[in-house]
Amino acid sequence: MNLQHFEHLLAVVDTGSFSRAAERLHLTQPALSRSIQAMEEELGGALVDRTGKRKGLTPLGALVASRARRVTIEVSEMKRSAALLADLAVGTVRLALGPAPTAVLALPLLRHIAETYPRLKVQLIGGPAEHQLLALRDRAVDALVVHKRLLPLDDNLDVQLLPEMRIGFVCRRDHPLCGTEAVSLARLRDYPLAASGIGLGRDVVQSLDAYFGNAMHFNDAVRFQSDEASCLLELVRTSDTVFLGAVETARTLIDARELVELRMPKPLRLTSQFAFITLDGVTKAPALKIVHAFCAEHMRDR
Repeated sequence: MNLQHFEHLLAVVDTGSFSRAAERLHLTQPALSRSIQAMEEELGGALVDRTGKRKGLTPLGALVASRARRVTIEVSEMKRSAALLADLAVGTVRLALGPAPTAVLALPLLRHIAETYPRLKVQLIGGPAEHQLLALRDRAVDALVVHKRLLPLDDNLDVQLLPEMRIGFVCRRDHPLCGTEAVSLARLRDYPLAASGIGLGRDVVQSLDAYFGNAMHFNDAVRFQSDEASCLLELVRTSDTVFLGAVETARTLIDARELVELRMPKPLRLTSQFAFITLDGVTKAPALKIVHAFCAEHMRDR
């Protein structure tokens, strides 16, 4: 049996006639009769009582018709749900974000989805990158956005790099260093430094040591680190702490004129790059396309 058999039987039930059912289905009456007979042979009993003018159902036919109607309804709803998902009208996207991506993306992404796709659900997940990668492999999340240096060499990952983002020093608007034309190493070391994440990348540390001189030992100079970038930025906003990281992480507070980027003696020429990661070979949820496009658009310098 197949769905077509069910549709044929239900047409006979609804019209009470083989001829009218055949007309509705755009079949010849003999073809419809053969379809019903094939079901009866497979089930081992008559489905339609053919004695009267209006064709009724046998007890077996009533049972089969009842279940056939439920099946066809479920199939119809499944097709409708698939069409809605293809149109990005409904669905759920589970996205894991690292510290900086959370600061840059979380609120704007949720606002964008709320305003543009009111029936789309979004779940944002934080935590250490290694846990997020495990969640991706276990299909507990659909994608993650983390710093590229945290990625393992893994052929099972589909890694799409996002634009590079400039690294800089950020402090509160009325910080003592704000009036300085170009901040020197000596002045910078007078204040606590904060950086998002557990540790600075080796290439960043080497570049900073080369920029300031090895005496800086930049990793040792950082006093505050956290996976919660918003926590560090609030500390910077309310104290003399200076934040080191992707400048876009602090964009909302910079635009609100609460934080400013410090002027350095010469350009740092340091960048941070993140990646949008999914499992290779896995069919992507249609709604994931709009999330990826949003991340690519916003994880960049303004």
